Amino acid sequence: MSRLFTCLAIVMLLASPLGAQQPTERVELRRAAARDISVRISGTIGTLRIIGSPAESLVVTGTIPRGARFDGFDAGKGPEPLRGAKMFVDVPDDRVLASGTLEMRVPAGARVWAKAGIATIEVTGLTGGLDLNIVGGSIRVDASPRDLNIESMDGTVTVNGNPSWLRVKTAAGDIVMNGSSEDAAFTSVSGTTRVGGGRFDRARLESVTGAIEFSGTPVRGGSLTFDSHSGGITLRLDPGAGGEIEATSIAGTIENQLTRQRPGTGRDGRGQELSTVIGGGGAHIVVRTFKGVVRLETR
Repeated sequence: MSRLFTCLAIVMLLASPLGAQQPTERVELRRAAARDISVRISGTIGTLRIIGSPAESLVVTGTIPRGARFDGFDAGKGPEPLRGAKMFVDVPDDRVLASGTLEMRVPAGARVWAKAGIATIEVTGLTGGLDLNIVGGSIRVDASPRDLNIESMDGTVTVNGNPSWLRVKTAAGDIVMNGSSEDAAFTSVSGTTRVGGGRFDRARLESVTGAIEFSGTPVRGGSLTFDSHSGGITLRLDPGAGGEIEATSIAGTIENQLTRQRPGTGRDGRGQELSTVIGGGGAHIVVRTFKGVVRLETR
């Protein structure tokens, strides 16, 4: 019984505000900035919100854990608009958790590079460029930057927008994309990749064991490539969208609901292959998997 009371006391302490919170320090930085300013921020950050705005200024506000250190050491102090800035959040040891929250407001046309460990990064309103890197946590971009590069180990990635150039890489993190892109590539080892809702001129989706689901629209004359080792690949396409599909599964199967054509036996008598045309042709669509199942479905 005494052990039970001891355990309950520990649980109550951890659940209390005192146990759940740690002292924080205020961060505030305000500078005039060029419309195309380049900003770099990295370090031990819990939550980072990046907001593109019409104002020609760089504003960083929020809190960091007490004992941590915020350096805006390249942010300058003169009256001239900044063309570049570099910031860093440092913690003295592992006892200081990455629980701070920072909000960064930059001109919409800025280019922002951010790198953190386990963190939540949220981006809105940016039209310039983005380069984001985390180990775990999540990244969410509700914007249409000119170019967007994201790398994550375990963290999930969500993109709602229409970046012209897009690259997303994860190890175990899931990827969700809702929007369009002229040139896009998605790579994951075991995470699930779901892409849909927009038009794609060129796109490449690759995985090892993670599933791939695509329901976007190929642009006539465009090129789409899907590759996996053992992850299933599902394409949901509008039959009216023009495309020439070449699908191969070396040790798996192909399920075709888009056309009446049935898959045949693959080379060397293994797996299955299929060549079919929808909407009179147009985009070149290649689907390859070693032992995953390929599903061609009507959207």
